[in-house]
Amino acid sequence: MNVKRWRVPGVVAAIAGGSLILSGCSGGGGGALGEGGGDGSSLVVITNESPWLGAYEAAIKVYEEESGVSVDLRTVPYDEVRTQILNDVQSGSHAYDVYQLDEPWMPEFFENEWVVPFTDIDPSYKEDPAINSYGNFTHWDAEKRISSESGEAMSIPLNGNIQILSYRTDVYEELGAEPPTTWAEAIQIGKEAQEQGLANYGYTLRTQGSKGGGTQVTYDFLAIMYSYGANWFKDEGTDWTPNLSSPEGIKAATTLRELAKLGPSATATIGQAQVIGAMQAGETAQVQAVAAAAPNFLDEANSNVVENVGFAPLPGGDAGPAAASGVWALTVPAGLTDERSQAALDFITWMGSKEAQVAFTEAGGIPTRDDILESVDVSDGELAYLNAIQEALPNVNKHVRYTFGAKMAPITEKYLAQIAAGSISPEEGVKAIDEELTPIIEEAGYPMGGGK
Repeated sequence: MNVKRWRVPGVVAAIAGGSLILSGCSGGGGGALGEGGGDGSSLVVITNESPWLGAYEAAIKVYEEESGVSVDLRTVPYDEVRTQILNDVQSGSHAYDVYQLDEPWMPEFFENEWVVPFTDIDPSYKEDPAINSYGNFTHWDAEKRISSESGEAMSIPLNGNIQILSYRTDVYEELGAEPPTTWAEAIQIGKEAQEQGLANYGYTLRTQGSKGGGTQVTYDFLAIMYSYGANWFKDEGTDWTPNLSSPEGIKAATTLRELAKLGPSATATIGQAQVIGAMQAGETAQVQAVAAAAPNFLDEANSNVVENVGFAPLPGGDAGPAAASGVWALTVPAGLTDERSQAALDFITWMGSKEAQVAFTEAGGIPTRDDILESVDVSDGELAYLNAIQEALPNVNKHVRYTFGAKMAPITEKYLAQIAAGSISPEEGVKAIDEELTPIIEEAGYPMGGGK
């Protein structure tokens, strides 16, 4: 394997076990309003345990060296991020200078004004046009209650994660297979790999329901759902009647079950770490995982498939291939002092800069800037998976991005996990999702039945 390394001055690019240990990320700011980082010399930033954590730490190290600002990066499990941020909001403790929001949580925080528009901090703020919008991810229109270019700038995307297909090239070669373009092809490849004893599992994706308002199986299902032309609702904006029980939605749920049957039988235990581990160990022929997981498969110290892993866009259903954005938002909490707010915005703005995104990408992160994807040589080596991202970007759809997303997620996680496990039929599962979403939509005040 001809490994090409992208070097940036000041960046530690050696990744051990998929992450870097950042000893320099320590500072104050973890108390009441105005304490610790009150003068802007230090920041407290919450983040989640993830495949791209080491890349984030590498970029932060560059920021610390250049700005003189120390960053205390508080890392917690994914299921605890929203809870910790909500506790901070409700207690008014102002323990964090920067909130990191998953897509399903953003509208709730925007609508409740728990975070502030960037122009409230700096009236001259202008967004860098090279930053990918991910369907107006960064802007919020309070009147329409949707992400919209007409809205105010509220965030910057931290990472450009979308899901791609990672596969064992040696298994594909043995089967005479090419990267699948349909789910039926992927399922057939998986079955043949198992039947011929080439892999323990034919396909692996997340089938474990998340807690704490997060999404795991829901996120993995999104690409399948969109690829069949299905959606959660009949017509977002005019008719919010839950509609996953449509024929298209049933097909998508059935495909989820068929894919899950090719993976480990204990579906309720398969989260992101297990999906990544299955490919690293060479136990599975194919995995559906976020692009940020790719460096783990290319890590010679921890992966058995370094020489035998390939990457491609996800397959598709009747409506063609699809993907869903899986982007985290960096935002500024409401109620901070002017000094802390400005320091937080400076950090967030820098994280969206080309310099920061170069450092982030080199260390294994997925860039959010179009000029990074357009300028990086990804023909071979450890950045080759970016090719799959470039191919998939035109087919990216939004995540669960609604004001009621936090109430919606536990419902979809519960029933989609049950569909994947086979404890409920696809038809019964999508019907239950529609039924339990209906009162949530009513309570949120969205029109159903075409506004009637």
